[in-house]
Amino acid sequence: MSHSHPLQTLTSAEFAHRTRLSPKALRIYQRQGLLRPFCVADNGYRRYLPEQVRTGQLIALLRGASVGLSEIQRLLEELATAPGDAAGHLERLISEGSRREARRALLLRHLQASLSEGGDTMFPIQTRHVPARRVMSIQRRLLASETDAFVEEARAAFARHLAGTEPTGPFVLVFHGVVDAESDGPIEATLGCADDVAASELVGIRTEPAHDEAYTTISKAQWAYPAILAAYDAVASSPEVRARPRSRLSCREVYRADPWAISDEEPVCDVAYPLG
Repeated sequence: MSHSHPLQTLTSAEFAHRTRLSPKALRIYQRQGLLRPFCVADNGYRRYLPEQVRTGQLIALLRGASVGLSEIQRLLEELATAPGDAAGHLERLISEGSRREARRALLLRHLQASLSEGGDTMFPIQTRHVPARRVMSIQRRLLASETDAFVEEARAAFARHLAGTEPTGPFVLVFHGVVDAESDGPIEATLGCADDVAASELVGIRTEPAHDEAYTTISKAQWAYPAILAAYDAVASSPEVRARPRSRLSCREVYRADPWAISDEEPVCDVAYPLG
């Protein structure tokens, strides 16, 4: 087997041309250890082995498919050690990409329907009266990417606090502020509890006041971001909410099921807006 000699290396310009990666991208991938040059001369010029061209081409293709750098790093490691695992990894990425595109399409379909004369019938709006309820409460400031972990933590904390006693109301996420990739809420998790349940250092107790609310019930598929934005918009812009604005209470998700225990078609929660 022959080995490449330094004299057979490619300049960074040649390598960029053959891999369809920009010089800027090559510098970034070098810093992150994703694609290191074979050698770097004293003058800073980088040279690559011909055998690295295919790796560079794969990185370019994966970046074109919007695959994150950490995912690419894992894929390259799998390709080097267990190609079968890499194929399975790509299959998961394909499935995730399809679900992500479906959620994006749902949001755009809602926008299209809301701009038409008939409006969006995908999210039928109902109203109900919610009596005053004593609830356990945990509140945090966190970004959207941290909400799933917070929900699991809050559910577990409530279960420990109840110590086998049944809750008296549903699990609810109350959004007291915007929670997205840049804004950190705050967000509050609540669960109905009996009068004899006391507060602890972690779990607070308060009374949620009686109120009317407009809501729509969504499936697990509609619950995933960004599809859920369509449900929030449908309720917020509904005639029911427009007729009774200025509630002092915050919008919320009232859960009917554990999202991780049901299929995409099953109802997961109600997106609700208290009415003024």
